[in-house]
Amino acid sequence: MAASLPAPFLTRVHYYDSPTRYTCAYETGVDGAPNALVVIGGLSDGPHTIPALIKIAPRLDPANGGPNYSIFEIRMRSSYVGYGTSSLEEDVVHIAALVKYLRSIGKKKIVLCGHSTGTQDIMEYVNSDKQSIEPVDGFVLQGPVSDRQSLELLRSTFPDYDFDDTLACAKQFIAEGRKDDCLPRSKVPPIFGNDPISAYRYHSLAAKGGDDDYFSTDLDDDFVKRVWSSFTKPFLVLHSAEDEFVPESVDKAALIEKWRNVNTLMSPLSGVLPGANHTLDSDEAQKGFGDKLVEFLSTI
Repeated sequence: MAASLPAPFLTRVHYYDSPTRYTCAYETGVDGAPNALVVIGGLSDGPHTIPALIKIAPRLDPANGGPNYSIFEIRMRSSYVGYGTSSLEEDVVHIAALVKYLRSIGKKKIVLCGHSTGTQDIMEYVNSDKQSIEPVDGFVLQGPVSDRQSLELLRSTFPDYDFDDTLACAKQFIAEGRKDDCLPRSKVPPIFGNDPISAYRYHSLAAKGGDDDYFSTDLDDDFVKRVWSSFTKPFLVLHSAEDEFVPESVDKAALIEKWRNVNTLMSPLSGVLPGANHTLDSDEAQKGFGDKLVEFLSTI
């Protein structure tokens, strides 16, 4: 098992002002690069939990023909097991604080790169009306998966578990003014392990129209047009052909095309990565993603 772990690598730690004390970001790659790629992970992710993205850092080095970016991994209150008691809205405040810091140290171009639920953070970022939101220069959405439809897939994996009962419990807590209370452990689906999860966050992930529900295939057209038209900078969208969290019935290419028709700022490089699972584990997936990312960043 140890042989499959990533090799040791060097990183630079940046402390910066944010709503959470002692918040820091970890920089990997070119020391002194003028541009920053900010990586935002999914549920239970945090710095260094997405090895596939870190492996791409050398390709951003101008010495290797790259576009001269370093990678910043953000540690938020929602990182690791904190996701269950946090929200996209809270994440956006933390991300904006890092962007502000990166501007203060002279970064010229800043691109947000979301993985999995990190792509929902990006959707929230571009649709936020908060005055504190800092502008960036581009966006990458890798693995934009519907958590609600992913949970539906799990019904066959856990046939004895009552997912409807969990959602009903979350709704009851919210109706009683207890949205921030964590659900009883007996009500938390096995996929979440022993992680604490509030009524609000479970409802946000599992209910149609929940705050996390940006990518489901059955969303109203007006909503889809509103949220995707909010991008005012170039953005790259990459689905994985073999994403284990997407129902087989979903036509990923058609879904991306639907989003593209709303906003022409979507990069023509957007599409479906062949041979890729959700976390880009294979060499083919990592090379395909790296090729697209380097080319996209070169156009910003």
